[in-house]
Formats: sequence, structure tokens, C-alpha cells
Amino acid sequence: MEERNLELDDDGKIKLKKNGEDFLSDAAVPEDADDIVIEVPDFEGFREENGRVGLSDEELAAKAQEREERTAARKGTAEKLLEEADSLFEAGDLIGAGEKYLDSAAEYAADWRPWFGVVRVQTKDFTDFSEIYDCQNAYDRALRRMGEKERASLAEKYVPSMESIVSESEEKADALEQEDAAIREAKLPAAHAEFKALGVRLIVFAALFAVFTVVCAVTATLIGRVRSALILIPPIACGVIAVACLFIAAVYLKKFLAARSAYRAAQLPLTSPAGRECAKLREYAELVQSVIDDFQKA
Repeated sequence: MEERNLELDDDGKIKLKKNGEDFLSDAAVPEDADDIVIEVPDFEGFREENGRVGLSDEELAAKAQEREERTAARKGTAEKLLEEADSLFEAGDLIGAGEKYLDSAAEYAADWRPWFGVVRVQTKDFTDFSEIYDCQNAYDRALRRMGEKERASLAEKYVPSMESIVSESEEKADALEQEDAAIREAKLPAAHAEFKALGVRLIVFAALFAVFTVVCAVTATLIGRVRSALILIPPIACGVIAVACLFIAAVYLKKFLAARSAYRAAQLPLTSPAGRECAKLREYAELVQSVIDDFQKA
């Protein structure tokens, strides 16, 4: 395959130098043609949307200066909004403070403080973590942006109180767990007895249904052999009794399933109201502990 060398001419055209035989038809290129010239637009047309390509050093410096001035102005606006938000937070206006923190973050999102302010509002200054998942995005951004010194300072301020929350939650959970065990232990004998009794009744009526169904089917085969109308009484009576037994068995089945669930609940921990509250407290304590761990990360 022959080689082709691309060269840029002074007039903004591209010349294709031929080092081998002509690869175009004789009609397309004259025999004495040494160059193939391809017209291209002036480089001014290749400027990107950001306006950087093709600019002089002075123009680039001016654009950089303009960008720095805009950034400085946004930082100033963000700082002012942050101060207003802090004032509203200290005054107890959490809604107003939250809006100002978000406005500050919108002006200059690289600062960790407005994102942290949103978390302070949502957690009532790290005293109530029940709605912290609603500000997960702000929480993550604040932690990613703050430095080690800021993180250490915040840990010194907030970790002791959060550790107290964890300790209190664990103590309450332990007490509720003992209450749950006592409740289940008291209910277990009665739940087992009811479960067993309903199981026996269910079996009895299911068996009666099966017996009377079979008798009904057997006596029904005699209807054509005996001419007396009295022969209709046994299959009809057995059929009615079978249906009644089936209905009663269905009622006992429903009660049996409920009794089985109650019996199993009495065996499993944290299934009483106290147990469910215990589980919530333990989950809450784990959540707060995870925040503590985030603050204490090196």
C-alpha cells in the first residue's frame, strides 16, 4: 500500500503528498499533479463552545480572570447566606435556616458548611436522627468536602452527646428485651395448649368429612338398585353432614393457623410490642453509632 503524507500549507489547506503511484483515476487527477489539496475551514471555525481554542494568551488570561471574579462573587454570596442561615438556626427557625443553607450550597457547592447545616437542621443539631435519611445526600457531601481538622473539631463537639444517645438507647432496649421475654414466656403455655386443641379438632372434623363423604358416595350407588324412595335418605343425610363437617373444619383451620402464628410468635424473640420497640431502639442506636464512626474516621 502506498504512503501518503499530510502537510499543512500556509494558506490553511491540507496537502496530500504522494510517495507512490497515483491512486486516483486519470480523470480525477492530472498526471502532472504532485499535490492533492483539500479545502478546510479556517481555524476560527473550529473554536469550541467554551471559546478557548484559537484564543490568544491575552484572551485566555482575561477569561480566566473573569472566571475567578465570578467564583469570588459567588463565594461572597454563599458566605453571606451561610451567616444568615446560622443566625436563623440559632434563633430556632429551622425551616428558614434550612432554606438559607440550601441557597448557600447552590451558590458555592464546594463548601462543606452549608451541606453540614442542612444535616444540623434535619437532625436538630444531632439530637434526633429519626429523619437523617431524608438528608443523606447533604450528609455525604458534607463529609466528603470537610478536611481532617474540621472533622476532628466536629467529633469533639458532637460525639460525646451522640455516645450518650447510643448508651441510653441500648439501656432502654435491654429493659424492653427482658420485658419481651417475660411476656412471651407467660403466653407460651396457653398458646401451645390452644394450638394443640385446635389441631385435634381440625383433624376430627376433617376425618368426619372424609367418612361421611365416602358413605354418601357408597349409598348413592344403591339408588339405582333399590326402587324404594327411602334409599335417598342415607346419601342425602350423609352429604349434608359431610358439608357441615367441611364448613366446621374450615373454621377450625382458620383458627388453627392463627393459633400456630401466636405460638410461634411466643417462641421467637422481639415479637411482642415491647420486643418490637426494642428492635427499633437497637436499630436507632446502630444508626447513631454509624454517624459517630463517620466523624471519627481518620
